[in-house]
Amino acid sequence: MSAPEEYVVPGILRAARFVPRQAPGRREPLRVNAAAFRARGLEVPEDHALHNAYQLSGRQGWPWSPRIDYHVRRRGAEMLGGSDYLCIDLDQHLAVDGSVWLDGLRWLADAGTAAGELLDITMFVTVRTPGNPGRHHGPGWHLWCRTDPEYRVRSGPLARCTAVELKARCTAPGSPGYEVRSIPGELYVIPRWVALLAGQPRPVAAVSSGTRGRPGRAWHRLRGAISDLYQPGALRNNALFRAACRARELIDVGGLDQARAEALLLDAANQVGLVRDDGAARCLATIRSGLTASARQAGGALQAKGDVA
Repeated sequence: MSAPEEYVVPGILRAARFVPRQAPGRREPLRVNAAAFRARGLEVPEDHALHNAYQLSGRQGWPWSPRIDYHVRRRGAEMLGGSDYLCIDLDQHLAVDGSVWLDGLRWLADAGTAAGELLDITMFVTVRTPGNPGRHHGPGWHLWCRTDPEYRVRSGPLARCTAVELKARCTAPGSPGYEVRSIPGELYVIPRWVALLAGQPRPVAAVSSGTRGRPGRAWHRLRGAISDLYQPGALRNNALFRAACRARELIDVGGLDQARAEALLLDAANQVGLVRDDGAARCLATIRSGLTASARQAGGALQAKGDVA
C-alpha cells in the first residue's frame, strides 16, 4: 500500500465522495455486474446501461479510501462535492486554427480586477486539466474550494462567460491528465465576488404555479430549457443536466409526463451530437441524474418549509 504522502487526492478534499471511472480519459462510471447489486441487497436495474458504480452506490458515490485513491491514479474518477465542495472550471475555447480566443482563467482574473478584487489561486486546490482539442477546448484549470453556506451559487457556465463554469461534481484531482499543481494549507470558501458573478439558484417553487394541469405550457417551458443545448459554445452535458432538472420541476407539478420528457431530452442530445460523442446510455444517465437531483432538492426545500413530515 502506498504511503499517505503518495496519495493523489489531496487530504483536504477526501471528505468528498467519488465515482470510479471505466478508463482514463473516458467519463463512463466503472462497469459492474449484476452480482455486485445482489451482494449489496439491491435490485438489479433492468437497463444494462445502469450497471455501473454510480448506480451501485445509490448515486451517492463512494467515500475516499486507499483503494479509491489507487483507482483515481490508474483510471480516474468523478468527485462529487455535494454541499461542501465546489469546482470553478476554467476552460480555454479554441478557434478553428487552434489559437485561444477565450481563456477562462484570464477572463475571471480580469473580472476580479474590474470588481476591485484579486484572483488568488493559492487559496484553491489548483488542478491543471488536459483539454479536448477535438471539441475546441484547450488545457484549462480546476479550482476547488468550499461552498459558502450563506450564499449558495447557481451551477453551470456564467452568463457573462461560458468558459467559466461552477460545478459541484467534476473529474477528481489526481486522475490521469488532471495534475494537482498546488494545495493550500486550508481550503477557503468561494470568494464572494465569484459567487456574485454566478448568482444564486432559482427557487424550486418558481415553476410550481401556472403549469399544473396545463401540459402545453409545460412543454413550452421545457423546450425553452432545451434550447440552451443549441447555443454556440454551450457545454452540452451540463445544458442537458440543467434541462433534466427543469423537466423534473415540471413533472412534479403535473404538467409533464416523465417518459415523454426523457424522450424529448434524448432526442435533443442526439441532434446536437452528444449521443454520437458520449453514447445514448451516457446521455440517458445524465438525464436521469438531473431528474433525481432536482427531486432531492425539491424535497429538501419542502422539508425546510415544514410541508413534509
